[in-house]
Amino acid sequence: MHNLINFLRKNSHWFVFIFLEIICFYFIFSSNSYQKSIFFNSSNEFTGRVYTISGNVLSYFGLRSENEELLLKNADLQSQIAELKDYIYDLENDSLKTNAFITDSLGTRQKEPHIIARVENNTISQIYNFIIINKGKKDGVQTDMGVVSQQGIVGVVRDATLNYAVVQPVLNPHSRFSCKILNSNTAGTLVWEGGDPRYAILTEYPKYEKVEKGDTIVTSGFSDIFPEGIFVGVIEDYKSGTNDNFYSLKIKLSTDFGSLKRVLLLSGKDDERKELEQKIKNVQEQ
Repeated sequence: MHNLINFLRKNSHWFVFIFLEIICFYFIFSSNSYQKSIFFNSSNEFTGRVYTISGNVLSYFGLRSENEELLLKNADLQSQIAELKDYIYDLENDSLKTNAFITDSLGTRQKEPHIIARVENNTISQIYNFIIINKGKKDGVQTDMGVVSQQGIVGVVRDATLNYAVVQPVLNPHSRFSCKILNSNTAGTLVWEGGDPRYAILTEYPKYEKVEKGDTIVTSGFSDIFPEGIFVGVIEDYKSGTNDNFYSLKIKLSTDFGSLKRVLLLSGKDDERKELEQKIKNVQEQ
């Protein structure tokens, strides 16, 4: 307290000067309309800039919730597209199902909720890369769940503990995903052969199909993991495969695995459909 009093005494002339300056400016701006208008314009400009900066800062902190909302909306749209395609296919092949279609459309269909997770660890420079996410069995995570980002396909859940799960990404030689060219019904197998994490190969794609550089590659929907139509990447180049009847397509992946922060886990096919497909598989193996 003693130091504060000494400081005020020592600098009292400065405080008096500042006080008198404030009074002078007050009389100048209150008595002259021109100076008053300049003052208000300047203060409005300053206030506007402060609000702009604060708004940008607040919007940055709100990006997480906005990204989660976008992921959920994208997942819902993908689910709706897949369901509509299934309905259209059924209707085109059997017109007797029209009444069932109308009845089912009027009802409500229960769907498993999608799960948003944060990437805790991610490798892209190894041969067998992996991703660890912060959601596990207590959150509803199961093995073989498809994993996507806002950019496109990511991988599949291979193991889960109570609070965490391991995702096997596209960037792993053990990964195999059924993909196709957009608006085509012919599928190939997406694999990663190591090296550049920006590219993968779509193998076993028939030569009788039309292929052009820049064509969009999406999931085919022929597996339990991903519905049809999820973005995978674009064709960078193509050449004849080991079998001359097939192409090997070089795909530039849509997902930037190096900057992956949040992912969305998709609920797979329902148990009834899985059971039926397993029965068909068992019959074919006999």
